[in-house]
Amino acid sequence: MSEGTGAVEIDPSVCYRHPGRQSWVLCQRCGRTVCPECQILAPVGVHCPDCVRETSGGVAWRPAGNVAPMTKPKRRRRPVGSGRTRSMLAGWGGVSGASVSQIVLVVYAALFLIGLLTNNLPFDWLAGIPGYGWQVWRFVTAPLVYPASASIAILYAALPAVFWWLTAPQLERMLGVRRFLGVAATASVVGTAGTMLAGGGSYGLTAPLFGLFAALLVEVWEQPQLRAQILVMIGINLLLSLAFGASGLTMLVGGMIGGAGSLWLLRTAPSRGWKPRTPILITVGVCVGLVLLTVLRGGFAA
Repeated sequence: MSEGTGAVEIDPSVCYRHPGRQSWVLCQRCGRTVCPECQILAPVGVHCPDCVRETSGGVAWRPAGNVAPMTKPKRRRRPVGSGRTRSMLAGWGGVSGASVSQIVLVVYAALFLIGLLTNNLPFDWLAGIPGYGWQVWRFVTAPLVYPASASIAILYAALPAVFWWLTAPQLERMLGVRRFLGVAATASVVGTAGTMLAGGGSYGLTAPLFGLFAALLVEVWEQPQLRAQILVMIGINLLLSLAFGASGLTMLVGGMIGGAGSLWLLRTAPSRGWKPRTPILITVGVCVGLVLLTVLRGGFAA
């Protein structure tokens, strides 16, 4: 099978150097899709061979397995302004790439402050509370709130917020905006439903945060070095979360299952010959089923 390096990239999910290879990793500098062979670890994120040559010049690129590099691809002309727009949409290249994760953190902090002033009104309306599963918006909004009471609650609320601030923007860049939102929403629904089915309350950023960690692990599983780094990161965050109490373990595990499962479906769909919408329909179906099960088992609060 021949792989042309100068072919025009038609499918954004294939490597721009190897159109026969599918990948979901983008170059942080130019926003183009790169396969594992073309990915070069930079101080921040992953770069493609062309961008490494342009920015450092002296970096010697070696493909995986010491395979002889293919002929140098022709540089594609892009319309003026299109590169910036594509990078913004893909979640790369600037402050705008982290906008979604930053907005989530701002909303989380704002609702916590409002809760301090209103006797936890946001928590009462948005958290995953047993008996209120029929208010289906709670399955998505539960990560945005945390019970605001004593000073110790502020510490517990700040811990996942710090983890989110340190990791979520980078995860958004690596996964892309749409997958970031899809994985985070799925992890929230699965984690909240699992916690409410177990009779507990769901709140805080734990479920979507660990869902993103698990999705990133699926993304880099075939790269041993990155895989080890992600496993260490998950282990450290898991130990820190458990150190502050094991009450959120169901939410954490549910979030990881939702995050890893949703991205795994997206990645394996092409090899299985599925239509592009099939993994999305499966994910939505599972989430809807969990929500209905939670409503039926939890009943209605008086």
